[in-house]
Amino acid sequence: MEIKRGDTVAVRTAEDDERHLRALGGIVAGGDFAVVWVCSEAEWSAAQAEGRDPEGIPWPAEAVRAAEREAVAA
Repeated sequence: MEIKRGDTVAVRTAEDDERHLRALGGIVAGGDFAVVWVCSEAEWSAAQAEGRDPEGIPWPAEAVRAAEREAVAA
């Protein structure tokens, strides 16, 4: 599955924990390896409310996957 801006992604930390963050775009070239720029849900929401781009950090693409989409109750 392709990762795109606004997608919720699951990332692995150095401690092998999983966190859910928002993707700021797809996979791009980093300095020495491919990355996905991500931000927290709080930063995503604040940026949307303030009409600005979210501030993010690069995460190694090999440690990022599209998060499972949860069914929305009607």
